Amino acid sequence: MKTETINRLSCELNDDWKVSDDQTTIERRVDTKNFADAMSVTQIAALLAEKENHHPDICLGWGYCRITFTTHSSKGLTELDFSCAQKLDKLLQTLTK
Repeated sequence: MKTETINRLSCELNDDWKVSDDQTTIERRVDTKNFADAMSVTQIAALLAEKENHHPDICLGWGYCRITFTTHSSKGLTELDFSCAQKLDKLLQTLTK
């Protein structure tokens, strides 16, 4: 995916999403009040992943959940990664307010 496309699609996401230096992943850390809320973020991401058949890497700990999208078959970012990130942003709006 071209840098211009990555930059354009990144602008449509929550500001917490970061593109990796090698432009192969996008990652968002969601800070939460406790472990249970971090698990809720994980569950929301998992349900979306199953619906979209596109599965991010998820790292979870007390007070945070880190979600990383990439398309392994393409060895980098695709529009599907950005689409799933955008959908996740919408699902998380009420939880993280």
